[in-house]
Amino acid sequence: MKVKNMNKEVEVFVTGIHVREGEPTEKVETNATGTFEILEDGSRVVEYDEHQDEEGSMKVHNRVSIEPDGHKMAIVRDGATSSKLFFGQELEYDTEYLTPYGAMQMKVRTTDFDYSNRNDEEIKVVAEYDLEIGGEVVSRSMIVIDIKNAVAQ
Repeated sequence: MKVKNMNKEVEVFVTGIHVREGEPTEKVETNATGTFEILEDGSRVVEYDEHQDEEGSMKVHNRVSIEPDGHKMAIVRDGATSSKLFFGQELEYDTEYLTPYGAMQMKVRTTDFDYSNRNDEEIKVVAEYDLEIGGEVVSRSMIVIDIKNAVAQ
């Protein structure tokens, strides 16, 4: 796919919240510098790296693609852990989550999805979803992705 405009540097703020029965709520926050581009079809793509350990040796590359109409989002993670997650209103699909300890088959069911875009200077995506393993909901989760033009900071 051709790029409509050149990459620009952005700040990416990701918050993941996971609620599992009988456990305290888990909140994971990631801040990174990444690149943003608009593809010829109008899709918005953000790429950034995150480190999953204090030494920085467990790196994961993330590619977030938002469809032109803002109704669906894909997150592809590759590195220490790998997964493909798709979100959209009432979207449901099966996926495989690869970890250093093995693979897990999961079903992801989006329960709510919201996208806002302020002239590509600030984009916010919120997806609420359930993770199922073996037909049982193991986590009720939410991911919030804020993308801000690094120059505007």
